[in-house]
Amino acid sequence: MYALRAALAAVALAAITCAAAGADPSTLQLKLYAQNRPGETGTATFEQVPNGVEVVVRMAGQGNGREPIHIHEGTCKRLNLVPKYHLTDLLRGISTTTIPDITLGDLLKGNYAIDVHFSSADMTKYVACAEIATP
Repeated sequence: MYALRAALAAVALAAITCAAAGADPSTLQLKLYAQNRPGETGTATFEQVPNGVEVVVRMAGQGNGREPIHIHEGTCKRLNLVPKYHLTDLLRGISTTTIPDITLGDLLKGNYAIDVHFSSADMTKYVACAEIATP
């Protein structure tokens, strides 16, 4: 009887461990790679918060005043031109936005990229990008 209980406990523990290993992360940090302008690099940090996902973007480089940031469907090489999520413009190297009613797992299950535009006057030129995926 003891051996049976021990075996059942081991199976239950293994199931819990596997479920936890497959769970979505609560935070994710991505490196934004420069595009079309050297030195425009930075990080995008995604954190699951109670009402959605908080996205904090920090950029190095000269900047261009206000730089729009979006999450698009697709990859850095092939973005859907229509943004899926609009983030707060980058100003003085930082942007903080909470995307409501979404989970980090939703973003990871999709095919998304986060990009920084040159300026609101030149939205077709991207200066930095990262694909939203676990490393």
